[in-house]
Amino acid sequence: MDEILQAIIAHTDIDGVASAALYVYLASVSEYRLFFTEPFRLAKALDKVSSAYYEKVVILDLGINPPTYSDVLRYLEMLKEGNIEVAWFDHHVWNEEWLRDVNSLGVKLYVDTSTCTTGVVAKHVTPLRDNIDYSFVDNLVKGVCAGDLWKYDHWLGGYYVRLVRRKDKDSWRKKVVEVISSGNLWVRDFDAKVEEHIDAELKLLSSDLELAEKSVKNTKIVAAMSSELVENSFLAAYIMGRYGADVVILVSRDGKLSFRSRKVNVRDLALALGGGGHLYASGAKIKIPWFVRAFSKIKPRLLLNYVLLLISKKLSYTSHQEPCL
Repeated sequence: MDEILQAIIAHTDIDGVASAALYVYLASVSEYRLFFTEPFRLAKALDKVSSAYYEKVVILDLGINPPTYSDVLRYLEMLKEGNIEVAWFDHHVWNEEWLRDVNSLGVKLYVDTSTCTTGVVAKHVTPLRDNIDYSFVDNLVKGVCAGDLWKYDHWLGGYYVRLVRRKDKDSWRKKVVEVISSGNLWVRDFDAKVEEHIDAELKLLSSDLELAEKSVKNTKIVAAMSSELVENSFLAAYIMGRYGADVVILVSRDGKLSFRSRKVNVRDLALALGGGGHLYASGAKIKIPWFVRAFSKIKPRLLLNYVLLLISKKLSYTSHQEPCL
């Protein structure tokens, strides 16, 4: 039987990379092309694969961003009209409407918020390879989930989060997929990558950070510039602990916002800004006025204060006093 050519579209972080690797491992896939993207660029990735010939498209660890939702549906419909099988594995929070729409197109959709996407793949992909190492699968899922879900209850969690960063090149992500899909949890080449990141983290965290803060109805929100040197979850945790923040917003100059909290529902906040994600770890991308971008190059706090002003207008409480939109 001939191998079918598959397109695998995955998120750029370790959960996206590891879920792609585990899918390749379990499904025993040999003919495939990898594409890595962010949720707000998913429609562009689907456009790319729809213009080539694939017999199956697999989407991994990518949730829905409302501004691009209609485009995503349009490309999914095009793929299905071309008799291309589409499978989507995710662990972010989906609205009921999204679930109905995507399922109605005939997409094989697997959404499970109780685990990371690597765990979703482990649960729902029918194994097609011989001699599966279930200890390897179990440790991979636990290690990736430990970092991606911010639990750190497995020794590999902190290492995996540092192994793949969003600033990394796709060539590195493909190398990690190749290693893990061959049944290896870790190889020596990974050590230097993690050591490099730890050294950079220590250097940044030992210096003074540029911060801005605002309190909204007893919720302390701290905004800081994101850094290529430190993973967002680590930087956010450090800021929460040191400055007593309830919500941390990490801001990129291009408008990407990463929200982290231990008790505030930041997913609804991200959703209101066109993004999405988890209850306590989400992201969005906003348009920043040209004058804010220009002057913030001289004074970064101007950008942080602009974001805080925008966020403070979105944040409110339910009658149960559970922070949300």
